[in-house]
Amino acid sequence: MYIMGNVKKKIINPNHEDFSKPAIIICNHQSFLDILCAVMLHPKLILFTNKWVWKSPVFGAVIRMADYYPVAEGVESSIDLLSGRVKNGYSIVIFPEGTRSVDGNMKRFHKGAFYLAEKLNLDILPIVIDGSGYTMTKNDFLLKNGTITLTFLERIKLSDTSFGKEYSEKAKNISRYFKQTFNNLKNEIHQPAYYREQLIYNYLYKSPVLEWYLKIKTRLEKNYQPIHTLIPTEGKILDIGCGYGFMSYMLHFASPQREITGIDYDEEKINVANHCFNKTEKINFIYTDALSFSMEKYDAIIIADMLHYLETDKQKELIEKSIEHLNPGGMILVRDANKDLKERHFYTRLTEFFSTKLIGFNKTSGKGLTFFSGHLVKEIAAAHQMNCVEIDNTKYTSNIIYILKRK
Repeated sequence: MYIMGNVKKKIINPNHEDFSKPAIIICNHQSFLDILCAVMLHPKLILFTNKWVWKSPVFGAVIRMADYYPVAEGVESSIDLLSGRVKNGYSIVIFPEGTRSVDGNMKRFHKGAFYLAEKLNLDILPIVIDGSGYTMTKNDFLLKNGTITLTFLERIKLSDTSFGKEYSEKAKNISRYFKQTFNNLKNEIHQPAYYREQLIYNYLYKSPVLEWYLKIKTRLEKNYQPIHTLIPTEGKILDIGCGYGFMSYMLHFASPQREITGIDYDEEKINVANHCFNKTEKINFIYTDALSFSMEKYDAIIIADMLHYLETDKQKELIEKSIEHLNPGGMILVRDANKDLKERHFYTRLTEFFSTKLIGFNKTSGKGLTFFSGHLVKEIAAAHQMNCVEIDNTKYTSNIIYILKRK
């Protein structure tokens, strides 16, 4: 595990588990790397393996020499053998799912691990593995850069009846507890920065300048973490002025429950966004003009860094159009430069000069850019009985976030 320099390893062990007392260790299973993650933890561990691992031309000999146990033999006939190993201080590692998950979603837990715990009078020690499924996905032999996190949960004592008294009852309840904990940890760990490299992979070979622009843009945007935090984690999202789709994809990765539509009037950018290999049916890009686009109803509409490409009357028209197409409880997120912040506005104009004139990533109409006053958004919100919250989280530019919600 530790010669893989491109894979970071993180072990979270709040109870300082040292394996001095044998236990049945249960882990979720996403990748071949899970086996290595488990056996690196302590020398006195026995692994239940399937026939594929037992007969593997690469690791099979090591697995057999280490006296790991082929699960195909069944657990009922192995009690005496394993009992002797436990008396010598060995813990037993079992992946209750039985096989690796391709999509990262946990499968049903089999009962064998819980049967063994009952027959061998052992505690159950759950360890949640995260990140291995991306670093080396099932059926994929590419070792991608990433972070693998192993989180030790509290031991479930043999005498603990809160999960049930019989092993079959425990299997069902501990499985539910493990999956819920896994999802909570996943939501905590899988913030946008976690998907940065995955986003970059989608834009490889689409031009070295675009790759450079993506890396700079995402760093300046803090991997779109502020936007991710503010908008709903599920529902229909419209990203107006999506460009190459950087933010749309990142928001989709961080919360796959979002159904995202990105629109832009630059056809080349939309073509690039539509030809990323991580595109699914839940993320789509349309070449269109925002004002003529036939909107549906949305839970959130994002208008980020695009209003200044419109004249003042068109800015107002677009915001009001967006208000009309919100679902109950929906929100509009507007981010743009406030020209009233004169000192900071200079740096915003400078960055726009680079993106529109010098490098040419963004196209403007013949009339150039029109930066608005923050009062415009507040006045529109008040006229439509909406609350407007202003978020100023930049030091050097005049870019301000405005959140509009129904009162």
